[in-house]
Amino acid sequence: MSNAAEHAATRPSAVALVGFMAAGKSVVGGLVAARLDVPFVDSDALIEEREGPIAEIFAARGEQAFRVLERDVVVEVLESALGEPCVVALGGGAVLSGDVRVALRRLPHVAWLTAPAAVLWARTRGASPGDRPLARDEQAFRRLLEERNELYRRVATAEVLNDGSRALDAVADDIVALAEGAALRPAAPFRPAAVLHPAAAPGEDRR
Repeated sequence: MSNAAEHAATRPSAVALVGFMAAGKSVVGGLVAARLDVPFVDSDALIEEREGPIAEIFAARGEQAFRVLERDVVVEVLESALGEPCVVALGGGAVLSGDVRVALRRLPHVAWLTAPAAVLWARTRGASPGDRPLARDEQAFRRLLEERNELYRRVATAEVLNDGSRALDAVADDIVALAEGAALRPAAPFRPAAVLHPAAAPGEDRR
């Protein structure tokens, strides 16, 4: 096997992390990228770099305007990931966009980080006030989680329960295994999510 062919065979595939706010996507995604030695892209951070704080975008322009910005940024990043492996952490509401869902289904692996509603709510309470525009009322928060879970389920190829029962390193290792295995088989269309081992401690996601 030539060096180029060997490199292509062993190169990890791109991985996207989806899930509700406070599921731990940003923290786990950073760990996974470091282990795979590939770039890490946090869509929320990229939006803030280009447009300013998300809470301010919500306040000044409204959620609908934010979702348009989010869709454009996320689709751009996911399209790039098809050619250059990386780890992408999406904001909790990115899957509301049909364009984003289509782009996610083109990736070999989409890991859905989950935790019980009570755990996610407790994590949001530990964040700075105002950082999460959609986490101001617990009942509304729970309803939003239920609505979005179906969308996460549609795009996910693996589900990781990130409820604090395992160390973050262990969660990251599971997702690394997915990425390394994906290099050996072509990207597939949507398939039902497989549940991985119970996962880990909290990470911070804004929405």
